[in-house]
Amino acid sequence: MAVDVDVWHEYEIPLIGTFRVNDDLVIFTQVLESPHDLSVWAYVRVDLVENDATFDSVEDLRRFVEDRFMGKEAVLALAKDGRIGDHWTRIDVTEGLVAAVEIFLNGVISSVADPERRVRAKLAGLEAAESELAQV
Repeated sequence: MAVDVDVWHEYEIPLIGTFRVNDDLVIFTQVLESPHDLSVWAYVRVDLVENDATFDSVEDLRRFVEDRFMGKEAVLALAKDGRIGDHWTRIDVTEGLVAAVEIFLNGVISSVADPERRVRAKLAGLEAAESELAQV
């Protein structure tokens, strides 16, 4: 059970912070969210976090948090309507959280048994990237 939750940033719900599980300190962050109430969360165990750190912006906070994930094994989890479901994995964060999330989501799509649903998921991704594709 998670205890000692310390919320560093919130907007309607806690988005970045820490909690303890037994003796382990864990940083959590929402990495990405979609307009369809899907989001991806990341969790990593850390030894220590600077208690007196201050940040000039949320982006500075996000960079600080991402640095804590770099080079470590993290847990990534998919949430729907704010609830973590069955899709999660452990992944080494070597190129940043967004790159790790891309690998994770590709794995989630690949796990879908129905080929038509997999292709529809990929098409939805292309639709989301449409403005980028138009520039090519």
